[in-house]
Amino acid sequence: MNRRATALFAAVYAALLLISPVSCGGGAGRADSPPASASEAAPPVATTVTASSEPAPDPETTASADPGITPTAAPDRAVTAALGITPPAGLAEELSGLWGAIDGSTAAIPLTTALHAVFGGAGAPPEHYTTLHAYYNLYNGSADLIFVTYPSESELAAARDLGIELDIIPVVKDALVFLVNAGNPVDGATLEQLRNIYTGKIMNWKTLGGPDESITPYQRAPGSGSQTLLTKLAMGGAEPMRPSTEWIIGAMDILVEVVSSYDNGRDAIGYSMFYYVNNMYGNSRFKLLSVDGVQPSRDTIARGEYPLEDYYYAVTRKDTPAGSPSRRLVDWLLTEDGQRVAARAGYIPLRPLENVLPGEGLDPVYLGETDHSRGTGGTELKPADALDELVVHGVRKPLSDVFYDGFNYIRHINSEIMDWLNSPMSAYQYSESPDVPPMTENSKRPFAGIPSGYPNYELADMGSNHDRYLRVHLPESNPFFRGGMTFDIRLTSDISPYGVGAEVEDFSAEYHRDRRMLPNVDLFTLTVELPQSPEIAEEINRRLKAWTDGFPGDGDAELLDAFVKWYTNTWDADLSEYAYWLQPVYGRWGDYLSVSYPLMLHDGPWTHQPVLHTLCFDMNTGEAVNLAEHLPQALPYSKASVFDPIVRYEAGTSPSQAIYADYVPAEGSVMTSAWILEGGGLGAYVTEPDGRRLQIDFYGWE
Repeated sequence: MNRRATALFAAVYAALLLISPVSCGGGAGRADSPPASASEAAPPVATTVTASSEPAPDPETTASADPGITPTAAPDRAVTAALGITPPAGLAEELSGLWGAIDGSTAAIPLTTALHAVFGGAGAPPEHYTTLHAYYNLYNGSADLIFVTYPSESELAAARDLGIELDIIPVVKDALVFLVNAGNPVDGATLEQLRNIYTGKIMNWKTLGGPDESITPYQRAPGSGSQTLLTKLAMGGAEPMRPSTEWIIGAMDILVEVVSSYDNGRDAIGYSMFYYVNNMYGNSRFKLLSVDGVQPSRDTIARGEYPLEDYYYAVTRKDTPAGSPSRRLVDWLLTEDGQRVAARAGYIPLRPLENVLPGEGLDPVYLGETDHSRGTGGTELKPADALDELVVHGVRKPLSDVFYDGFNYIRHINSEIMDWLNSPMSAYQYSESPDVPPMTENSKRPFAGIPSGYPNYELADMGSNHDRYLRVHLPESNPFFRGGMTFDIRLTSDISPYGVGAEVEDFSAEYHRDRRMLPNVDLFTLTVELPQSPEIAEEINRRLKAWTDGFPGDGDAELLDAFVKWYTNTWDADLSEYAYWLQPVYGRWGDYLSVSYPLMLHDGPWTHQPVLHTLCFDMNTGEAVNLAEHLPQALPYSKASVFDPIVRYEAGTSPSQAIYADYVPAEGSVMTSAWILEGGGLGAYVTEPDGRRLQIDFYGWE
């Protein structure tokens, strides 16, 4: 990883430390106190290996201090004040020459960055060249101190061959975690089952209660930290099966992406470190498996309940003198103050600490400035393929790099999220009561915003117009909502160098709660604004009102009433006292505005629900049109989701619905109506010559 990439990532965690003051009272005990329980006991602090020979070859680049710089150091008072700590007098100066001689694994970058910030280290924070290279840099003298996972057998053997003895000192807790695609119904496994998967004894998800599909067990490259931990913690002395080449993943971020893949990730399983997937490279498309009935979390790892607990280690040569900068830094990191710094950087301390985090169990990834920020992504629009630049050696660039220099991006992001949470569109996920704000009823605590250094994001192109969105992921363990959430914020070229198109300022839509349409149904409507064409907006709104005033219609009323009774009484009795919210979905395709009223379902089994009403407008004239008559002739039917529309609901049963694969419309079939789906897809009703009516969803449609 080059110095620029390391510095960019480091800025996130330095900012987190600088801007998140908390009251820090007394700690749980002295740094050299014995652990509170056996589960908190650290492994032996030293491993001895001996031999002799030439140094191992350097990696392509080596981590060393910049030449010609005379460092000066002083503790960063903003950081130390925020943490309530006072580093020993003179220690910052003693450590001033050490920062360029520190190396480590990718997941230890925030730890060394936090230490660098506390002691006011000169220049950029330490560079990390991944676990394997960090060990070799320690062996050949390019590094004096490394922060890594426990050495593999090959790394220990290399040290023995060189006549090097190591001190291996645990400094923070972590754990090996197994991840699967979010679409996989399997939520957990026993340690024995995981071992049997990776020895080839279990080869089908059916054995674990999942679908009858083959398991694709991805592994990391030999010598990687997580591969070493797989062998050490999960295999029980057995050797993992020799995987095919395509099942070996060289980088942690690639493994996460492969398991998360929409296309082929459902059969996949992989593993990583808890800190990495929780604090450095998360998304909402994978989930962590429980092991022996224990879900990996900050709390279960801290309490020693999760069975695959391990540590990050500070490793030095055993002949490193006492009182050297390396020894002094490690000794300080093991103190109460040092463990506080690690905890606020998101790591799990070796022992319980008091008054470090504001709220029990609150992960530090959610701490930081939520209203003020400045973008650091430059001033020029980037080319379309520049998305690849956002991940460097498995580490995402800071969120600030997604936005132009100086832009207050975190206020924009949190404002967009809050607007959505308070809109009718969020109702089913957060509230069923029209008198309670949607974000309140089903939240753990009020949404306070994500911090400016939040790491769990990605960019994605979505919709028929290939608009670009910032996708902000809140995992299941987030402190705000009961369950994981993903918020999509459109990135436009006026706020982001990665943006696509300019924000559409000539169109907006606003939702309204209109009336109690049926005894158990509230109708929501919308109005549109076209500042440059107010007369067209007036015409569209007039037609919309006339259209919705006629709801529900005789046949629609019967189906809607049956759906609501089925939905509220069959799948969630708690919903029966609330009115169902019938809400519009709108979308744009070219010059056309589509408004539709689907029966939306957010609990219970997934089925394709009917669309009760749909209307489309020509935005140049305000006239109502049939969108189906303006679509291209060649549509990708064979790749679409094709099914029988639901026409009947009965309490206690799932609606009957046939689904057709590789559908080709019969000659003479007519598309009678069409609408834009939420998220940009296309929905339609097609009537075949024999009178059969089908509902079709085209995803990825252009």
